[in-house]
Amino acid sequence: MKRANLEKIEPPEGSSFHMAYNKAPLLCHQDFWHFHPEFEIVYVPHGKGKRFVGDRISGFTDGDLVLLGPNIPHNAFNFGFESTGYEEYVIQFRSEHIATMTDSFPEFSRIARLLAGAETGIAITGEAKHRIGGLIKEMYQLNCFQRLMQLFFVLREMSLLAHVEDLEAKKFLSVDPVHVRRIGVVYQSIQRDYQQELSTRQMAGELAMTESSFCRWFKHSTGKSFKQALTEVRIQKACSLLIQSDLSVASIASMSGFNNISLFNRMFKDIVHMTPNRYRRSIGVKVEYAT
Repeated sequence: MKRANLEKIEPPEGSSFHMAYNKAPLLCHQDFWHFHPEFEIVYVPHGKGKRFVGDRISGFTDGDLVLLGPNIPHNAFNFGFESTGYEEYVIQFRSEHIATMTDSFPEFSRIARLLAGAETGIAITGEAKHRIGGLIKEMYQLNCFQRLMQLFFVLREMSLLAHVEDLEAKKFLSVDPVHVRRIGVVYQSIQRDYQQELSTRQMAGELAMTESSFCRWFKHSTGKSFKQALTEVRIQKACSLLIQSDLSVASIASMSGFNNISLFNRMFKDIVHMTPNRYRRSIGVKVEYAT
């Protein structure tokens, strides 16, 4: 099995888990072999393709719905997609949150058994995948609290299914807790201080490493340089502001940590594959500036 990169999952403010909707051509990854300690639900509403999960390659038709256990190496699902018009809904959450609920509420015991059985990954088949997928699609339109309630309902519906396909995927077993903690420290710093000037020397100092050792370690661990990771977070913040505000592109660039509008436009296009204004138009945001 080739080396997988650790993906750091950062839930948005006010939420305990992460949810995303991705649609071609707004996909950041084509070939991205990675793992993370969170459970992951992926719903692909339509089309056929291949899953690259653990040490197995398996096919799907008429869309796909999977629940992957923690630390299972897998590729981006659009990598094996063989149809046109790719779109996906992705939910990533920590198992310990469900365990805490189970300790307090016995109603969660069935969900806990579902997650225990999904440690090696499961695929939902037949009509059930689209029925549950519909709940996931509804979930994306809800606020944080309603999303959480809907997530519990989605997991409950999965737990009631009599037959699912076991993906029998092997975990990425060589996860060093110290290594994962260090990655977490770096991303926490990026999330907190992305508007500031952050340097590899500063990050290396926080981890008691030399600058050259930090750069090699971070690249080896994540598959990207520290500068790339910082830029990606800044662009993610910019995307959120483009969707949620009517601020000018120049203001958003500055608020996202870019002090040069030309650099911002170039980096945005490199990552999102379109200009900020086109991105804003593509998701149907109408901006009206006061005169």
